Amino acid sequence: MRTRPAAIYSGLCRTACAREGSGPIDDTGVFAVTVRDSLAGPVLVCAGELDVDQVPVFTAAAHRALAARPVPPMLLIDLHEVTFMDSAGLNALLLARIQARRQGTVIHLVHPSQQVARLLDITGCDQVFPVDPDVPSPWPSR
Repeated sequence: MRTRPAAIYSGLCRTACAREGSGPIDDTGVFAVTVRDSLAGPVLVCAGELDVDQVPVFTAAAHRALAARPVPPMLLIDLHEVTFMDSAGLNALLLARIQARRQGTVIHLVHPSQQVARLLDITGCDQVFPVDPDVPSPWPSR
């Protein structure tokens, strides 16, 4: 099997754009989602602040991952590098969960940052989403 190039979705302030093959982005106010494969299914690796301004970036990446054919049985969302998430970001996760369930895909949240874990706990969403401690290994390259 061969790996697909990672797709990176990033946003700055109210601008959302999709880019492939870009390096990591670390500007203030930027949210980025890198899509990669793992043994368990596609992984959305999120970094930065997932707030009301950046929800379209996350939503575009989640929609694209869920539109893959064949339908992935599992979609993992790695939240380790998310430094802030507000109610709009949480709502985007919940809406992605609804979209995923309609097609038979289960969303797992992976290694949420301390801030995100607290938000999930306070809202009870840690009981709605399966939360995994680590991301599965990527597919071996050939």
